[in-house]
Amino acid sequence: MRDKSTPKIKNSKSFNPLLLGTIGYLFLFIFRPYEYWEWLGPYHIERIYMIGLIFAVTLLSGMRYKHHRVATALLVFFGVICFSFVIAYRPDKALDQVWEYFKLMVLFFVILLTVKNERDFRILVIAFLAITGIYVGKSLWEFIFHGRHIYRMGIRRLVGIDTTFDDPNTFAATIIYSLPFAWAVWKAKPSPRIKKGLIFYGVMSVAAIGLTGSRAGMVSFIFFLFLLWIRGKKKVIGALGIAIILAIGWYTMSEELQMRFETIYDQSINPSATASAQGRLDGLKNGIKLFGLSPLWGWGVGNFPYAVEVVGGTSGRQAHNLYGQLLADLGILGTMSFIWLCYLIFKTQRNILNLKSSKRPENNLLPQVSIATFDTLLLLLFQGNFGHNLYRYTWIWISAVLVLAEHLSKKNQLTMKAD
Repeated sequence: MRDKSTPKIKNSKSFNPLLLGTIGYLFLFIFRPYEYWEWLGPYHIERIYMIGLIFAVTLLSGMRYKHHRVATALLVFFGVICFSFVIAYRPDKALDQVWEYFKLMVLFFVILLTVKNERDFRILVIAFLAITGIYVGKSLWEFIFHGRHIYRMGIRRLVGIDTTFDDPNTFAATIIYSLPFAWAVWKAKPSPRIKKGLIFYGVMSVAAIGLTGSRAGMVSFIFFLFLLWIRGKKKVIGALGIAIILAIGWYTMSEELQMRFETIYDQSINPSATASAQGRLDGLKNGIKLFGLSPLWGWGVGNFPYAVEVVGGTSGRQAHNLYGQLLADLGILGTMSFIWLCYLIFKTQRNILNLKSSKRPENNLLPQVSIATFDTLLLLLFQGNFGHNLYRYTWIWISAVLVLAEHLSKKNQLTMKAD
């Protein structure tokens, strides 16, 4: 992160090549071209890109870095992950996850080191939405025009174009975690062109969530709308708007998708859907059982699918539950460091809102993004009841942009006091 000598946005119009490099790295995490175009896989372009970006940031940024308590929490959590490799039930699987999380830590620090001002910050957030939009749009294109899908629970379901986050539930979660940032940009009153893009992205996102047939995705989307409603001032209008959105979504949905979502409250429609829901609960129960056998440091990062056989579970089956995954993989050490990270994200977000001066316009992006990070945190924790999302890049993304938002907000406050 830059120090206090960083120029203000109004005086900084120059091109930032390091920011472009960071956006490219973010593209590799979200779109994952080496998984869509399989011939790219053996070349490991993500590793080559990461090494090149590290050298570029080291040589060109000056490495003027200002530490933050959220960074400390992430480093502690990563330290627990690395230590868990030593005691892992399956060290080979743990090593794979350590390497993947190391790449995420690189993403965190290059974001901090390459965003110099509010202009860069705005570009980064909009780029995140644009990349996610390309990923979602390409997945929809493949579904509609090339029939790419998975047949599960008696319906055709939209999937992502990659292999890491392609599962319908995981793909729906990717979309949902981006929506708070789309709303933040909208609240910041962007240009008409960006507004049109946000409207298009919103419609595309709602359609994609429905086509995944993900009940967790639909419930989480409703939870997101509830978060917007409870924070809004016009409660009646907000409730009416939510009702209209849900009604339009429901009546434009195919009958098979309607039946899929009806299984949320009617278990007799599809017994396999009921068994799927039970699997989430089993993941939590097995995680608690594994925690009881190794409470201090768990069974090793990424090892739940293999250690679960110790307590009579099916080997190779994921937890499908954040809390079962956390307890089983990382034990007390990991759980405490994870709780600390979540608390600091909440604390930092509150600090940003407290820094907001009456002289700053209400449509400033920094406080809006801080709210978006907190809403995304709530969505991650909520969706954790239905999926194992502990190691996904979203945690790193919200941590990085929140640290930047606080840093830039403090700079703005000092500038206003000087004026």
